[in-house]
Amino acid sequence: MSDRGHLYLLIGPSGSGKTTIIREVVARRPDVRFLPTTTTRAPRPGERNGREYYFVNDEEFDQALARGEFLEWKRIHGHRYGTSRSRLEEAVRSGTAGILSVDILGGLEIKRVFGADATTIFVRPHSTQELLERLVGRGDDQDDIEGRLRRAEEEMRMASLCDYVVINDNGHLQDAVEAVLRIIDRTSVRNPEDAHT
Repeated sequence: MSDRGHLYLLIGPSGSGKTTIIREVVARRPDVRFLPTTTTRAPRPGERNGREYYFVNDEEFDQALARGEFLEWKRIHGHRYGTSRSRLEEAVRSGTAGILSVDILGGLEIKRVFGADATTIFVRPHSTQELLERLVGRGDDQDDIEGRLRRAEEEMRMASLCDYVVINDNGHLQDAVEAVLRIIDRTSVRNPEDAHT
């Protein structure tokens, strides 16, 4: 087994359950560490800086951009999200299995840069109706929900570009968690010279 770390990139529409799956995976696999990205959006109730995200204001984000800290960044639903190049490089260099949540274009860019050291996993609901119910249940406002649903349709059309697709059905969260754990097990024991299949 390689001493290098590996990045597991969970990609999928807002409300697909990426954060919940990551929380479950990290709870069950202490060798897998969550790597938060940086965002300019305000924390939701219960979120804490450095745990779900690194929360910064626009000026701080601009400064990080000027320093070239982000491997990739996007504006999504009026807020900016960025992935720290140095945090990912350090995880791979130190032998860490790191898991993070990114959008589809960001995930594909990270995969391009890190190659065999990264695995893309697209998480999708069974249906758009299921996604709508989750967004409503989360308390998002109507305009926000409509924007997220439009973006979700675009993202789901690109799911086939990812290494794996995991369906997170309502009431079957543990099946999705198990699927992600199987992917982690499969990729963590591969020969480091082998390309991902």
